[in-house]
This record gives sequence, structure tokens and C-alpha cells, in this order.
Amino acid sequence: MKIYKATVKNINIAAKLLLKGGIVSFPTETVYGLGALACNKEAIERVYKVKGRPKNNPLIVHVYNLEQILSITENIPNEAYKLIRKYWPGPLTLILKYKNSSNISSIARANLKTVAVRIPNHPVALKLLKVVNQPLIAPSANISEHLSPTKASHVLKDLGNNLNEKKDMILDGGSTSIGIESTVIDFTGNKPTVLRPGGLNITPTNKYVKVSYIESNANNTTPISPGLFKKHYAPNASLRLNAKFPLKGEVWLGFGKDPKNIDNFTKMNLSLTADLDEAAMNLFAMLRLLDKKNIKKIAIKEIPNKKIGIAINDRLIRGSSK
Repeated sequence: MKIYKATVKNINIAAKLLLKGGIVSFPTETVYGLGALACNKEAIERVYKVKGRPKNNPLIVHVYNLEQILSITENIPNEAYKLIRKYWPGPLTLILKYKNSSNISSIARANLKTVAVRIPNHPVALKLLKVVNQPLIAPSANISEHLSPTKASHVLKDLGNNLNEKKDMILDGGSTSIGIESTVIDFTGNKPTVLRPGGLNITPTNKYVKVSYIESNANNTTPISPGLFKKHYAPNASLRLNAKFPLKGEVWLGFGKDPKNIDNFTKMNLSLTADLDEAAMNLFAMLRLLDKKNIKKIAIKEIPNKKIGIAINDRLIRGSSK
């Protein structure tokens, strides 16, 4: 399987492959997605198979504009519109009521009466969606439960052997700018609820819509959103969180100023300046580098549980689950 630079020509080729039932990996601002037509049952089944993803785990539908959102959802609350106007395109996914007259595959929705939707904020993703002119499902382009991909090379390593050179394509748009999946907010319950913290800081959203959030939210049976499985985003190595320093046999993944005299065989730092956005952008890529070194144990310094740090800690907690 080859990687193709996301030129206008290759985006147009990718669009044709999608329309024929193929699978295309493409960059978003959060992580790389594995795209297929949201109405194509066979293509969606292949996405589940390629990823090894359980079919009770619904997929996010990516669209180009609000008109497409309105074609697949109904009874959108006014509070949801507030966030749509403020944060789309962007790293925000909304769970809304599904419009039965739409043709989004029930497999993509895990047979739910709801649908997860977002408009990504990446030029390659938006161009591809515009050319295809149909909604695309696009879960992270990785093996299920493993670390999400932030580079096209990550997609190739995880899924290259499972994709078809003639039917499928990997578009390279460089490293993703956020590095953490989208924030998911459910608008189908009694009150707006954050199901998954992500690339959109949930604190400012409360200026527009009061949302609730329960940490360590998990549902392995009937999740209505991606990212709710107890184990997810996991490297091959075991993780020890909120460490003050590495123990014997552990490598060090720091944040901010490292403790003095760290003398272990491998050490990395998510952000020497304690920048949470930089840490989020580096998280999956650095964990993948440590996986590549066949590291068995990783000690990770405490990450402040604020702003996008809430999402980082969510990924680390799920990544350390057994």
C-alpha cells in the first residue's frame, strides 16, 4: 500500500474511489480518519473489519456543511445550534436525533436512533467532502483500541496490509494539528452531556451551553458515541500515570520541567514548556515511538486536568486500562 500526497489531483482520485465503494484515509485537524460513504453498507462493513472494530461501537459521520447535517438529523435543539455556529468547522462532534428518511447506514449508527456528526476543520478533509458531496463515516484510521494516528505513516503501519491497493487510498496531509480526537457532546438526553472530552476545550463551551461531564465514562455494551469503551487508545506498553519519577525498568514521558537527575535508558517529554496543546499534539506520536522501541513500561508525569489536559488524561486512563 502506498501513501499519496494530498494534492488536488489525488483528492479527486480519492473521491472517485469513495464513490465506487472504496476506503480512503485522510487527515482531519484531530487525527487521521478512515473514510467511506456513510450510505454504503458494504464499505462500512469493510471499515469495521479493517480496524477490527466492534460493530456496537457507532461511527462519526463527517459532512461538509450545515445543509448536509439537516438532511440526516431532526429536531436539533437551539443549544446545539449555538455550538454549531461557534465551533464548526472544528473538533466537535454532536450526538443528534437521526432522521429516518436519511440513507445513513444503520451499521454506521450501530442500529441506534441517534447519529454522531461533525464538520472537520482541515483543508484536505473539507475538499474531499466537497468533491464527494456525500456524508462520510471516518473513525480513526488505526487498529481498534490502539493509539490513534496523527501521521499518514501511522495509518500505513497499522492498516496498510488490510487495505486494497486498487480500491483504497491513504492521503498524506502532514501531521495533524490537534492530535486528540474530537469532543463529543450528546444533545439527545435531558441535558447536554460531554461523552468524550477531546480537541475542543469544554470549559469555554459553558459560556454558550451548560454541559455536564462525568469523568471515566465507560460503556462497553451499548455506547452511543465512539471513545466510551473502558480500554481504548492503548499502546503496547503498560502505563503508570501521575508518576513523580521513573522506576527501574520504566521509560519516562515527562511534561514541563523534568525532575533533576533522571537517569533512565529512555526519556521523552510531551512539552518542556508545559503547553497542554503541544502535549496533546505529541501524545499519540510519542507513545507510538516508544512502541516502536518495544518499550514494556512507561511512567508518565501528572498532566494538569484542565483545558485539553482533561482529554489527555481521558486517553491515558483508557490506554492504561486492562
